Amino acid sequence: MLRHTSHYDIVEEKNKKTKITPDKMIHKEEKMKIAVCEDNNKERKALCEQIKTAMARQDVEAEIEEFGTAEELLKAAKKIFFSMFFLDFLLPGISGMDAALKLRREGNYSPVVFTTVTKDYLSQSFSSVWAVHYLLKPVEQEGVDEAFFRALKVLEGAEKSLKIMVSRHFERIPYSDIYYIEGNNRNCIVHTRTGTYNPYESVQGMTEKLADSRFLRSHRSYVINLDHVIAVQRGKAVMRDDMLIPIRRGETELVRRAWEERKFEIVGRNA
Repeated sequence: MLRHTSHYDIVEEKNKKTKITPDKMIHKEEKMKIAVCEDNNKERKALCEQIKTAMARQDVEAEIEEFGTAEELLKAAKKIFFSMFFLDFLLPGISGMDAALKLRREGNYSPVVFTTVTKDYLSQSFSSVWAVHYLLKPVEQEGVDEAFFRALKVLEGAEKSLKIMVSRHFERIPYSDIYYIEGNNRNCIVHTRTGTYNPYESVQGMTEKLADSRFLRSHRSYVINLDHVIAVQRGKAVMRDDMLIPIRRGETELVRRAWEERKFEIVGRNA
């Protein structure tokens, strides 16, 4: 079975090679620090309260530092190691995206969560800075809970990802972001929460890479993520993005059973 390099592995390896390392920051024995950067004061305060709620639900202690501009955040990040970032994507001046890129170039590979009013450009931004999640405004508590949980999993090295070649460079897509994979002649299209990718690989190749119980080959041309199936109907799976994915003739019940078993697996794991 392939070993999937986690975001945490990348964090550790990158931090070893750069001058901005956790041991050189002033955090030492202090609590984990979370940076929240949002120019709207009311929205920033509300988001901080939502993060505190998410922390309590995960029994995590951390300090939250607030910033109104990316410039302030980047200045602080030169002296303080932040374990997690919540960034407004469309900040005035230096945008949240540009701030995240700068943090990566300076050696900080901590999880980034974007807040945004639009999904435009998110696909490119996620692959460029390895963001773990995005929150559409107005931000809901449920979304913050999920974002915080995913960021913690990244820090723990628990989030698996798919490594693919796109346009002559590699991309990593978290398994949890993938909705389904569609065959496209000898290549395929990876449909995700943030957009689509066109790797130079067949559906069969993808199937072999995705050695995980959440993925199922429902059809000759499709691999579905059972975690994003909301219903199984005769001859098709209804996905979270409202797409209807075909199921091989006579195999609807097999897919339904696999979907139900996956749900029981998740419930049992979280019990």
